[in-house]
Amino acid sequence: MTPSVLYSGLRLDRAHPTRRDGDVSLQMRRQGARYTLYWRGRQLVSGTPPGIRWLDRSYGLRLAEATQGNCLLLGEDGDGPLLALDVSALEGGEQGPEMGGNWVMLRSVGGLLPAQDAGLLAYARGMLVWREKTRFCASCGGPLLVQDSGHSAKCADAACGALHFPRTDPAIIMLVTDSQGRALLGRQPVWTPGMYSCLAGFVEPGESLEDAVAREVWEEAGIRVTSTTYVASQPWPFPSSIMIGFNAVAQDGEPVADPHEIEEVRWFTRDEVSTFGEADRPGDQGRFLPRKDSIARLLVDAWMAAREK
Repeated sequence: MTPSVLYSGLRLDRAHPTRRDGDVSLQMRRQGARYTLYWRGRQLVSGTPPGIRWLDRSYGLRLAEATQGNCLLLGEDGDGPLLALDVSALEGGEQGPEMGGNWVMLRSVGGLLPAQDAGLLAYARGMLVWREKTRFCASCGGPLLVQDSGHSAKCADAACGALHFPRTDPAIIMLVTDSQGRALLGRQPVWTPGMYSCLAGFVEPGESLEDAVAREVWEEAGIRVTSTTYVASQPWPFPSSIMIGFNAVAQDGEPVADPHEIEEVRWFTRDEVSTFGEADRPGDQGRFLPRKDSIARLLVDAWMAAREK
């Protein structure tokens, strides 16, 4: 059974026939339309425990007119269209503009949200970051015309007419074990001191996912992988990836860290990892594991739980 991974499993009618009509302004005015907001990298939640702070049609339309921000159709539910609106043009202090909720970085609250809300905010964030960064044609440099209710763009130059779609970069992440049942964990120098995680990397052209696992482990740790097993995948809109998780078995040997990417990499026993803490309360020797919203943590936790079977 595929394990449940945060930001995945979104239950939503993405309304493809409606989306193809192209004009998001029509969806913005439909009865029951609701808006989730994005402001300078943060998103709006409210309540305890937190959930999406939805704004109704009239409020959303006023904000859209005032900010001229990117807006797109996420999909529909039984009550009407669900839209995501970028209001980054609004002024706001450290807390952000007052909208009846709290502006948060998704990763800081992802594990506290209902799974459906976490998935919707991840979807909205990924799309709006793409819209923010994709304003000109990569082929000729001309301006882009947004279409498909915000889900694609076309070069305005008729001689070019290149189509542009949201980009998702595949990245593999793996929990590597050896014949002694130890796990290979490492850390990058840019991470918060004390955090250890699984090895990971982007898939390169001309490479299968399994090939990417073997290459990354060899490049980052000097260890040869002998087999891989797919576990699960996770949307990762930070900013535009999908993490594809594997368990991998490797040959025994002492890892050697790639000095350009890895600060330290080593084998850990389950007893050693059991002394690790969390970011807000590090454990033995100041070590801690990745956030619980990440597939890296899922892989480590599953490996730890296997000791009890």
